[in-house]
Amino acid sequence: MSPHIEQESPASILDQDLYKFCMQQAILEHYPNVVVEYGFVNRDPSTRFSKASFEWLRARVMGFSALAIKDDELEYLRSTCPYLSSAYLEYLSAFRFNPEEEVACSLDEATGELHLRINGRWSQVILYEVPLLSLISEAYFKFVDTDWNYDRQREHIVQKGKKLAAAGCRFAEFGTRRRRNFKTQDIVMSGLMEVPRDGPGLVTGTSNMYLARKYGVSPVGTVGHEWTMGIAALEGTYENGNSLALKKWHSTFNGSLGIALTDTFGTKAFFANFDHDLASKYAGVRHDSGDPFAFIESVHSHYRSIGIDPATKVIVFSDGLDPDSAIAIKSHCEKFGLSCSFGIGTNFTNDFKCASDPSQKSKAVNIVIKLFRCNDRHCVKLSDVKSKHTGNLDEVKRAQSELSLSGLLVE
Repeated sequence: MSPHIEQESPASILDQDLYKFCMQQAILEHYPNVVVEYGFVNRDPSTRFSKASFEWLRARVMGFSALAIKDDELEYLRSTCPYLSSAYLEYLSAFRFNPEEEVACSLDEATGELHLRINGRWSQVILYEVPLLSLISEAYFKFVDTDWNYDRQREHIVQKGKKLAAAGCRFAEFGTRRRRNFKTQDIVMSGLMEVPRDGPGLVTGTSNMYLARKYGVSPVGTVGHEWTMGIAALEGTYENGNSLALKKWHSTFNGSLGIALTDTFGTKAFFANFDHDLASKYAGVRHDSGDPFAFIESVHSHYRSIGIDPATKVIVFSDGLDPDSAIAIKSHCEKFGLSCSFGIGTNFTNDFKCASDPSQKSKAVNIVIKLFRCNDRHCVKLSDVKSKHTGNLDEVKRAQSELSLSGLLVE
């Protein structure tokens, strides 16, 4: 096993989260010619970028044009991910990024505000989001906020991993998009390899394909909000957007990758679509916003209401977790007889102290890249947390109106 390294990103097309490859396959099957626009959103107004950070970032973005999957990487996907079809892997073997035409980025030097848009066929440009977010974070901490270091990083992650495992938590590393840089995520995975595998809990894998391969663990993933957002926009329905997305996903993967994302248009709208037929086909659901304890009770109640034993299903939690919150959530799941697992991102790959004053936390960036349009139709997300709503404001209101008229809007 090679030591953690200072990798010049992007170095491999596999330095990417599993679910993006899976969504690319599904999009090629169902919506191969749809044209989309993604936009960068900085949720923290205090995060501003310098000219040096922007120039470094722009050079890295242009470097995507040199990325291509290697024969051994393709064979790894073929042997490790049987749900990725031969037709898709053939497509991926010839896949190339074209950042000059697909990515537009600029910097307002007066304000330090970064602007970034991605345009192109959905099937072509879907792989940009995760590596771009990781590069934007890296640029910020390489040139703007440099008051941090790696002191005790590996020690801390080993402690976190062992604490989770001792409490019986099954958990995966989900930190690619949130990482401070590649080296940090590599340190995290190296440390998690010290977590005992014979205890009550364990490390189930990582979302990052490159690091899953390097450390010999399972690649782990579900599905992103953009899948449901795009389908609802293209098919013209928020009321039934979840069910359409779930049915199309299942038709592609036939039960593999069977964790349903619940909060694209709020959990009330999701549960209205998640009938006995769909709930029987999916192994469980994923929580990504809102009160996790109330969510557990809602999931338990919903499964029982449609005649499914909640004990046969699992909840995957992935919303801003740390070891203490995961352990508390697990305890609540046990009260309702529900299995659970956890995907932990920022707390693993962007949890640092200030070098000048280790008593102070080095704040992680709060950034996202969201799907804005599909074939010139606005795409929106109505999270269970209003501050996480994204998309055109008029379209957000229209979606809320449609769901409200159907009694499916969480007030």
